Amino acid sequence: MGQLEIGSALGAVIVKTKAELDNITNKPDYTPAIVGADSNHALSGYYQWLAGTWNYVRDLADSITRLVDIDGTGNAIRAKLRLGVSLSAVEFAVFVPIANNSGAVAIKVDDVLLPIRNGLGNELDPDDLQAGYPAMLTVIQGQEGYVLLNPANVEAVVLAAKTAAIAARNQAQTARGAAESALNQLEAAVEQASDLAFKRFNKLYLGSFDDDPDTDNEGNELEDGALYFKSPDKKLKVYSDADGWVLATPDTSDFLHKANNLSDVPSAAHARQNLGLQNLAVLDKVGTAQFEDNSLSTQKYKNNSVTDQKLNSAKLNTLAAVPRIIAAAKVDANGDVLWASNLTCNRTSVGGYEYEFVQALPSSKAGKHIVLTTADVSWHVPRTTAKTKDGFKTGFATRRTTSPYPFVGSSTGHDVVVIGVW
Repeated sequence: MGQLEIGSALGAVIVKTKAELDNITNKPDYTPAIVGADSNHALSGYYQWLAGTWNYVRDLADSITRLVDIDGTGNAIRAKLRLGVSLSAVEFAVFVPIANNSGAVAIKVDDVLLPIRNGLGNELDPDDLQAGYPAMLTVIQGQEGYVLLNPANVEAVVLAAKTAAIAARNQAQTARGAAESALNQLEAAVEQASDLAFKRFNKLYLGSFDDDPDTDNEGNELEDGALYFKSPDKKLKVYSDADGWVLATPDTSDFLHKANNLSDVPSAAHARQNLGLQNLAVLDKVGTAQFEDNSLSTQKYKNNSVTDQKLNSAKLNTLAAVPRIIAAAKVDANGDVLWASNLTCNRTSVGGYEYEFVQALPSSKAGKHIVLTTADVSWHVPRTTAKTKDGFKTGFATRRTTSPYPFVGSSTGHDVVVIGVW
């Protein structure tokens, strides 16, 4: 309001929108104007009539303000905005901490709580804020919370302005003219501080570019910690004198999302290899094909002659997990069962046998078992069929095609072991 009063005294034009200002012409050169509330916020600001047109000078002063009623602690600060200032319009804010910080800092301004971080987006180090020394905050698009801009030259100017303000207040008690002079000095100091802060900010935040810039906006060498917004990627990048331009925040495309349940792993095969998992790791269950696969390298598996005492049925049946032996029998060439455990056997044809479990399996386990048998003297390997919860059939296959018999008919005595695989 004070600036509006000064502007009115100087003959300034004060309007709501830029369109209203454009309808006002034929003013003396250097006539000031204020557009206070255009719906396009970029058009609001200070203007000056020169050479037959209104020329934009700078943004409204509300973009830079001072926080008041500082309270709280060095790490949890509370503050308020001056009357008539909107938090959404503030781009720079100056305040004086009441205590040094000891680590991460958050500030609550008019019930809005945000963190304060440095130009790299990191938490503040201890004593980054000094009690009694002014600090300046700014808002940068894409950066969470406030960014602390605290160079020594800005601090010096703000301290000088504070000293000038105190001197002006003392002089005002004795002479109005001295107070007005001090006020002018204070305004000049604040404007100088704003200019210095903007220049410093302009060296750190370069704006929006399509590609990584090689210099700052004044053509000078890039400073460590400089920022810019890469428009094509919609990413904020920060400059490091060691690594060049890098992302200021992690790229989420490099993350695995739990909702995808590992479906976003680029190569499941490579992942299994890196974890030391082999082919069986991707199977829902292990069946006959895996046991009868002749590619097994261990000779005892290939010969169907596992004799190692550590693998006998007593050991297997004590395992807490499956597979386990659920039945066994020894059958002679006539189909007579010499001994059996949970099995009965009938010879159904030449070389063919039908087995039944003495105790039928649960319906949920029907067919979920593997039958291991020894070969006959001619090395014919029996084939298992019709697996159910009640039993199964075996037959010794032959290669003859002219005979009607599907099985060989002699020397078919064999041993049977049934292993559950659930």
